[in-house]
Amino acid sequence: LLAWKRPIHTKRVIDSIRKISPKKIYISCDGPIKNNKENMRLTKKVKKTIINEIDWDCDIFTNFSEYNKGCKAAVADGINWFFSHEEEGIIIEDDCLPTKDFFYFCESLLEKYRNDERVWSICGNGYQNNFAKNNESYFFSKYTDVWGWATWKRCWKFYDSDISNWEINRSENILKNVFHKRKELVFWKNIFDNLFYKGEPDTWDYQWQYACFINSGMSCMPYVNLVENIGFGREATHTLDIPITAKLKVNKLGKITFPLKHPEVFLKSNDCDEKLENEFFSGYSITSLIGLKLKLKKLFYKLRKFIFNKRNYFKK
Repeated sequence: LLAWKRPIHTKRVIDSIRKISPKKIYISCDGPIKNNKENMRLTKKVKKTIINEIDWDCDIFTNFSEYNKGCKAAVADGINWFFSHEEEGIIIEDDCLPTKDFFYFCESLLEKYRNDERVWSICGNGYQNNFAKNNESYFFSKYTDVWGWATWKRCWKFYDSDISNWEINRSENILKNVFHKRKELVFWKNIFDNLFYKGEPDTWDYQWQYACFINSGMSCMPYVNLVENIGFGREATHTLDIPITAKLKVNKLGKITFPLKHPEVFLKSNDCDEKLENEFFSGYSITSLIGLKLKLKKLFYKLRKFIFNKRNYFKK
């Protein structure tokens, strides 16, 4: 469990974890921002919530930072710490509310693909909303999703938060092996350029996607969502301006039937991947009118604030 400054969210997630009462739980928390009293109060409350709410019989391991590392370092260090003790496991952030099915889905596939080096990630969401073929429980994807997921130490060992070999892979155009459309190639090149050359954004998950891309690591994604993201809003770090259409798709939960029906052949679903790319990545970045509207709205409010401040200045 990865947490930071949201005690209410953290409690809700722990309530969900309690339904399966795992025998072992690791909690990694980022520390408070220096000289920020409110942030210090909230991070302290999160740690107290964790200690009080994990009330079932289990081994608890904690990794509480004394200072603020930021999103990139805090999450990467937390998962590194986890895999220094375990060979496989489920990873949940404090704003990802899993259903009970999610845990059994991960448990089943962690075991099935434990020694299959083609599979790198098991995701709690697939965003297809029952677009299943042959009643299969999940599909294979070149993408990974980290709003509730699972993986193995054998895969995470390739994770590099600085994507140190991007310059070499960029010059060799390695992403051409992953993407066949120019808009997709340009989109992801820009993502990795910003991470490598500018250190932006302060995040960790694009680097995990990068590791999966360059190593041809596939993900198992359910056709229905098994995790709800409850982190949208002004307290969020990276989901401030996600469109309402995406929110609806992200948080439309479904149920999955057990035992799982596995895909008949090991092939990535081009249809599902194209849908993901168009709705969440390069297609969204180019064509989303809702996204453009939100950006213009933000610009308008900034401009209005600037004009208001100027007027007050001249009145004085």
